[in-house]
Amino acid sequence: MAELIIRQGPDSGARSSIEHELTLGRSSHSRSNDKSFLRLSDAEISRRHMRIYKDGSNYYVEDLHSTNGTLLHGKFLKPGEPNELKDGDELYLGNSQAIFRLRAVPVNQPSVAEFDLAPAMKSGHKSTGEVHVISNEEDQPDVSMIVDASQILLQLRDKVSGDADLNKELVKRMQAMVQVSIALGAITDLDELLAKIMELIFEIFEGADRAFVVAYNAKNNQTHPLIMKHRDSETPEGEEIALSRTIIDQVLEQKHALMLVDALGDQRFGEHDSVQDLAIRSVMCAPLLYENDVLGLIQVDTSQSSHVFTAEDLEVLTGISAQMAISMKNSQLYQEIEGLFEGFVTASVQAIEARDPSTAGHSFRVADHTEQLAMAVDRTDEYGLREVEFSREQVQEIRYAALLHDFGKVGVREHILTKAKKLYPHEMAELKLRVKYAKACLERKAYKELVDLYQNGDLPPEEFQVRRAQLDEKLHQEINRLNEFLVMIMEVNEPEYVYDKNTGRLHEVNDYRFHDREEQEIQLLSDFEFSVLSFSRGSLNPEERREIESHVSHTFEFLSLIPWTGPFSGIPDIAHAHHEKLDGTGYPQGLMADQIPVQSKIMAIADIYDALTAGDRPYRSGVPTETALHVIEKEVKLGKLDEQMFKIFVDSESYKLRDNLASRSS
Repeated sequence: MAELIIRQGPDSGARSSIEHELTLGRSSHSRSNDKSFLRLSDAEISRRHMRIYKDGSNYYVEDLHSTNGTLLHGKFLKPGEPNELKDGDELYLGNSQAIFRLRAVPVNQPSVAEFDLAPAMKSGHKSTGEVHVISNEEDQPDVSMIVDASQILLQLRDKVSGDADLNKELVKRMQAMVQVSIALGAITDLDELLAKIMELIFEIFEGADRAFVVAYNAKNNQTHPLIMKHRDSETPEGEEIALSRTIIDQVLEQKHALMLVDALGDQRFGEHDSVQDLAIRSVMCAPLLYENDVLGLIQVDTSQSSHVFTAEDLEVLTGISAQMAISMKNSQLYQEIEGLFEGFVTASVQAIEARDPSTAGHSFRVADHTEQLAMAVDRTDEYGLREVEFSREQVQEIRYAALLHDFGKVGVREHILTKAKKLYPHEMAELKLRVKYAKACLERKAYKELVDLYQNGDLPPEEFQVRRAQLDEKLHQEINRLNEFLVMIMEVNEPEYVYDKNTGRLHEVNDYRFHDREEQEIQLLSDFEFSVLSFSRGSLNPEERREIESHVSHTFEFLSLIPWTGPFSGIPDIAHAHHEKLDGTGYPQGLMADQIPVQSKIMAIADIYDALTAGDRPYRSGVPTETALHVIEKEVKLGKLDEQMFKIFVDSESYKLRDNLASRSS
C-alpha cells in the first residue's frame, strides 16, 4: 500500500492511499467517494494534472499534459511518459508539494530539536546589508517544499536501495556533510566560520548564485544579516536581503527548512525590486537551531532558469544549518570563555596592582607593547626572524603572559614593593634623630667645658673670652659637619645615586663617633645603614632584591597550576623567562640566548621600556622616550637584550600606546 501526502500548499495535510491508481487535479466533476481522484484547491494546477499508478510491484507517475507541469527530482516530467517512484520522492505541482510513501507515515513529524545560538549573534558583529521583509500580508506565496531536519537521517537510510545512481548520490551528499562537519568543527572565530560556510555552500551547491546568513533576535523579533556572498562577483556594499514573510514565519516559527521552486514566477515575490534585479528563481532556506531557540537562518538562491534546487539539496542545506548552528554555539561559548578568562586576568592584574598603586597600569601597558611588538615581528622580513610567525592564538598567549608576568608579586611583602629609597622612612627618621642627638651631645660637651673654665677662675677675663670663642667655633664646625653629613646621607639615599667607595665621603660618616652623656661612644651611622646606603644603585638591599626577584618564580608556580588549553600552554614559561638576559646574567634561571623563548625576549624589551618611562614609580620619575630607548640600546650593545627585537621595536613604534589601552591604564 502506498500513500501520497500533501505537505505544502492550499491543501497541506491532505493524504490519500494508493491501491492501484490515483489522479490529482482540481476537477469538480469527480465523485466525492471516488478514492482514485484527489481533488486539490490549488489554482495553479490543471483539472487533471497528474496520475500515479501501480504496475506490478512498482509505482509510476506521469504528467497528464498539465499547463504548469509536474516536477520530480527537480526536473519537469515529459507529459504522458511514466517515471518510476521511490519511497520518499517529492513531487511539485503548481504551488503544492507532495510526498510519495510506500507505507503510511504520520504527516506531523516532530520538529528538530530546538537550538540556542542567539548569544553568538552579537549586535556588534559587522553585517553586509539589511533585511527587508517583502510583505506582511497573509496572502503570500506558498513554499514548494518543507523538510523536518529530525527526519533527515531516517530519510537517507530509507532511500538506500539497489539503485546504483541513487546510492552514488547518497554517498555524495553524505560526503558533503562530513566535509562540512570536519571543516566547521575546529573553527571558533565567528567571522572565519561565516566565511567558511559561504565557501562550502558554493562548493556543494553548484547551481547556487547567492547565499547569506541572517541572525534572529527572538526578544524583539528582529533580524539582521551576518554575511552575504555572490558566487562570481563582489557583494555590493549595503545590498538589501529580500525575505518572504511566508518563509520567515515558516522557518523561524515552525523550525522547518523550506524551498521555493520559482520565486520570480510568483506574482507577489517576483514583483519585489530586489528579486527582479537579482532574477531569483529557486530558493532554499533553513533555520539555525540550537536548544529550543532559533538563532537565524541561512538562505541559498539561484537566478539560473535551468536550475531548480532538489529535495536532496534542501536536506543537505538543513544538515549544514544544523552543523553551522552547533559551530556557532561553540564559537559563542568560546567567546564567553574568553570573556570570562579576560575578566579573570583583568581582576588578577588589578589585585596585584592594588597592593602597589604606584605601578598601576604597568601590566596593561607591558601587554600592549608586547602584543604590538609580537605582531611586528610576525610581519618582519628580517633575516633570522623570517620563520617566526604568530597565529592569533599565539599573539593572545603572549598578551596573557604579559598581563600576568608580575602576578607573583602577591608573594612579596608590600613594604618592599613600595620602597622608594634605600632607607625606609622610619629608618631615615631614626638616623635624623641620631644626628640631632649628636648635635645636642656636642653642645652639652662644649657647655660643660666652658663652665669648667669659668669655675676654675684662674684665667683672666680676656683669655676666658678667647677660649670661649674657640669652643664656640669648634662647636660650630662640628655642627656644620653633622649637617653636611645629613645632606650627604639624604643624597646617597636616593636610588639613582651611584656610590663610589673610592671617591665617596660616606666612609667619613661611617667613621664618625660621638659620646653621649655617659661618655659612651656612639656611631653616627650604623653598620646596617652604611651597607644599605653604599649600594651602587637602586633602593633595595640584597635580601630585598632577592625577594623581589622571587616574584618571577612565584608567577611561574601560580601559572603552572592553571590547566591551560593547547594554544595557551606556553604562558607559564613565557612569563618565567621575561627577566632573563642573553648573556646569562638574568634571573631566575640564568638562561642563555638560545634557551630563552622568543616571546620572552619580546616581553623583556617591553617590560624594561615601561619601567623606564612610567612616571608612577616610587623610586624615580619616568624618563623621556628617547632616553629610555638609549638605555635599552646600551643593554643591547652589552649583549643582554636581542638586537633584532629592539630594532623592530623602534622601527614599528611598538613603544607607542594605543589610545584605548592608555586610557584604561591611566
